[in-house]
Order: sequence, then C-alpha cells, then structure tokens
Amino acid sequence: MKAEEWLKPILTERSPLYPVPTGIEPRLDQIAGIKAVIFDVYGTLVVSGSGDVGSIDHTDRSSVIRRACDRLNISESVDGPISWQDLRSAIDQMNAERKSSNCVSPEIDVISVWRELLDQKGLQFSTPAISQVVRLATYFEAWANPTWPMPAACDAVHQLSSRGFCLGIVSNAQIFTNLLVEDLEFSKKNGTSVFQSDLSFFSNRFRHSKPGPRLFDALSNALRRRNILPQEAVYVGNDMLNDVWAAKQIGMKTAWFVGDRRSARERSDDSRCAKLSPDLVITSLPQLLECLTLK
Repeated sequence: MKAEEWLKPILTERSPLYPVPTGIEPRLDQIAGIKAVIFDVYGTLVVSGSGDVGSIDHTDRSSVIRRACDRLNISESVDGPISWQDLRSAIDQMNAERKSSNCVSPEIDVISVWRELLDQKGLQFSTPAISQVVRLATYFEAWANPTWPMPAACDAVHQLSSRGFCLGIVSNAQIFTNLLVEDLEFSKKNGTSVFQSDLSFFSNRFRHSKPGPRLFDALSNALRRRNILPQEAVYVGNDMLNDVWAAKQIGMKTAWFVGDRRSARERSDDSRCAKLSPDLVITSLPQLLECLTLK
C-alpha cells in the first residue's frame, strides 16, 4: 500500500463544513502592480473546524485518540491508554528541543511525535506498524480538526490563475495537508496544479512554522528568482499574526481573510498586531478579483 493510501482518512472521514460569518465588514481597495498571490491553507483555502492544523480547542481530545486507536486495533498493542496530555507533552518536548535563536518557531513532524509516543507505550515497529502510525495521526487530525473546501474558492483561484497571477502557498502544515490541497478541485488546471511548486512552502518540510521568518524568507527568495519583488505579491490568510504580520516582515501586501468566525484571528492581545493594518480585509476569496490588478 502506498503512503498516500495511509493518509486517505483526511478526506474520507470528513463531511460538509460551512463557514460561520464573522460580522466584520470587508475593506476592499484597489492594489495595482501585483504579480503573485500567495495563500494560507487552514481557515483560508479550506474551512477548518479548529482554525489551524493540529489545533483543537473544543474537542474531547483523549476520546478522539481512543477512538482512533480502537479503529486501528492499536489499543490492544500498547501499554495503557494514550491521553491528550501524553501527546501534548510529546509535542512540547520536541518543540523545546529544537527551539533556538535560529529556530524561533519550531514545527514538529507529527508522525515522529506519534511514533515516539507509541514506542514509549510499547508498540513494536515494522512496516505495518509504521503504516498504523501514519493512519493514526491522520484519523486523529481528521476527527479533531475537520476540514472542507472554502466556498467560492474554486472560481476565485482559477480566475486569478487565468488572469496571469502566479499562485503559491505558505502554510503551517503536516504530512496530510498536501493531500487536502491536491484534493481541492481548484488545485488542478488541465491536470496541472495552479499553485507553483517553487512558490509553495509547508512548515513540516522546513521544521519551522509561522510566524517565524523561515518560510517567508524562503518565499521572498523564490519570488526574487522570478523577478517578483515582495511588494508585488499579496499574501492571503486568516491570522493577523501568523499571516498578516509575518508576511509584512518581508514587505508583502496582505489580505486578512475573515470569512469564518472559527479561524478569523485578530490577535489584538499581541503587541506585534496592536497597530497592524492589512492592505485588504476580505470576507470571501472572490473579492480578491475586485481588488488586484497585474503590473
């Protein structure tokens, strides 16, 4: 079985999920001279039940873990139940070990976390067991943080691509995130992704997350290789700190997406966002078409 099959629960275990209006008024201005539009994933391109990858605020986390273990018959192979606190402690420890002046916002590899945790619980690893670890992590994420394509995103992204904008992604992510992106019907155009691979950066591959600078520095370098200045690109995301503030550090234009109350994060308690103002405030992705013009 291919690894992609182990990740399929991220798609098969979901059902329609719709955004909840925020009540925030859009602010739509004209921005000329734009060559590239870069997107966040969770809470922007897809509706996210928790607003971000790996973040679950309103779920009985331990019961979700037990349900996933039972589904895969792992409960009988480990020494004692696995709790949310076990998983949270493993994540915190792995992040603490990597945090430094060169890695201010470390990112875990969630499969490594689960594997280490299950190893501590006595699960012996072989190829089938490794597949179980991947499937366990995926079932947990699918149930704890359900997702669904953001309404109207398909048409907006296709039209942006058709108008000549370069498209990319910068997102906090894990191994199953790319499958979500690939599954989105707007990710394909004539069999080819509308998102340029050289302009797409996922935190789990770099082991650095937003709002740390690593992903956006990599994006800045990639834009310059295409002769695109950061101020000729717009970053679209739902989080004022992770998305708007972080993108502005390299000089990008920004669009704060406030289409879903679950994921629209103002971050007013963070000093970095106290006087921060995005260039656009949008409540649906097609509004980008009204605001952006090519150079």
